[in-house]
Order: sequence, then C-alpha cells, then structure tokens
Amino acid sequence: MSGCDANPMWLFGYGSLMWDGWETAYTCARRMPADLPGHARVFNKKSLERWGTHARPGLTLNLARTGACRGMAFAFDDGARSDIEAYLNHRETCEATEVAVRLPDGTEVGALTYIYGGPRLIDEDLSLHARASMIVEASGIAGSSYAYIKGVREHLTELGVTDAAVDELWQAVATLKDGARDRE
Repeated sequence: MSGCDANPMWLFGYGSLMWDGWETAYTCARRMPADLPGHARVFNKKSLERWGTHARPGLTLNLARTGACRGMAFAFDDGARSDIEAYLNHRETCEATEVAVRLPDGTEVGALTYIYGGPRLIDEDLSLHARASMIVEASGIAGSSYAYIKGVREHLTELGVTDAAVDELWQAVATLKDGARDRE
C-alpha cells in the first residue's frame, strides 16, 4: 500500500462518505468496495441542520444491526487518525465504532464506521409514508432531504450497490413527490 503505513487505519462508509470526496483531504491511500456483515442501511437518523431543521427534520442514513451492507473501505496512514476522527465525529454527530469489514480479496479488517444511537433516532414504527413525508418536506443548509435520498440512490446505483431499504423508501418519496406535483 503505497503512502500507507504497515498498520493502516481503515474506515467504512455506507452513505455519502462513499462518494463525496471527503477522504482526499486526509490523503487516502486506498479505497475499495467492502462488505459489513450483520448491518444494513436504514433511514432513521434525523438531520436537524444539513438536510432538515428542528421544525422539519430530514432523514439520513444510519446502520441497523441486521442484514448485510455493501459500502466502501478507505485506508489511511494511522497518523491521520485523530484528525479524521475529529472531522467525522462532528460531521456524523456521534463517535466511531469499530467493526469487521470484508475486503474484495476476502481479508477481514477492523474499520471505523458511524452507527448513531442518540436522541435523533426516529421511532422505528414510523410508517414508510411518514418517513417519505419527512423527506419531501425537509430542507437544511446542505439542501433538501429529497436531494439527499435522490443522491444516495443515484450514487449507490453508480457503484453497483443494490439496497432494498433505500429503493423502497426512494419509491415512496418519488410517489409522494409526483403526487404533490400532480395536485399543483
């Protein structure tokens, strides 16, 4: 691994960390697809600033402890760990958790990822329609929650990642958005 020490720091991204280029500021040595067994994407974390507000929260991705998740693994020189964690802990509104991810060659590595468990979680019994409504109605400093899920869906498709939970919510959001346009 050129530019990376013998024991790199690995990070696992499953949402916007997979594609928004944040890693270039920290001299990422390698990036590759990876699998995280025992976890799946879920839209259950309220965004109160970036993709929504306190009055109209948006929804962003998180991980649930079930299923499996295809994401992206990033390797960095371990010397960058504190800077990376400081940036991402703030961005993700929680501290990193260590998980075991499987790289394309079958190797398992310990990687940091972000699994939120705080007060911004929505009720797990909230209906698909109610989640879709939150997304259609919310907007924050980074843009609309609709743009967020649309970007998630498009980028996952570009990366060849199929995720039934994302697809199901995207369909509900698109249907709701189309219905709102038809009523205008």
